[in-house]
Amino acid sequence: MDGKEQRVKCYIDSREKPQAIKNIVAYFDKHGIEWERVALKTGDYMLDGQPNLIVDRKQSLGELAHNLLSPDRARFYREIRRARDSGIRLIILCEHSPDVKTFADVKNWKPKYGKVTGKALADAIFRLEVGYGVPVYYCCKRSTGKRIVEILSQEGEDGSVNQVCSN
Repeated sequence: MDGKEQRVKCYIDSREKPQAIKNIVAYFDKHGIEWERVALKTGDYMLDGQPNLIVDRKQSLGELAHNLLSPDRARFYREIRRARDSGIRLIILCEHSPDVKTFADVKNWKPKYGKVTGKALADAIFRLEVGYGVPVYYCCKRSTGKRIVEILSQEGEDGSVNQVCSN
């Protein structure tokens, strides 16, 4: 790098509710990450200059279970196929409690409502990752903004973004 700090800009899908992203935008603001709400065709977060890498945020394992296992899951899988067919690498970031950090932790999950088991959700996540090449990462809600930037910068080609995450 030439010694100049690169500005990072993150696009946030305009359908994300302001209350749901309050902590995410606070993290961006605190770390000097410019952001703008725009209509993204797929997913929720994308770095400027990296249109082929997008994070799709899920607010809980319950939301992820609904997307993967409910009767109307076809809509979610259409979005996954549309991203893949457009050359977009989609990454799911699922917010949950601090006790869910890995795929193995999902198997022990017990929903407050509904009949989905942690094992059924884990099986669906495995099929998503293997069948569609869409990885699923987990984080607690306090660290979502940081994880979004880390995922997009580690997966991207521009190593200068990694410096934003080290603060």
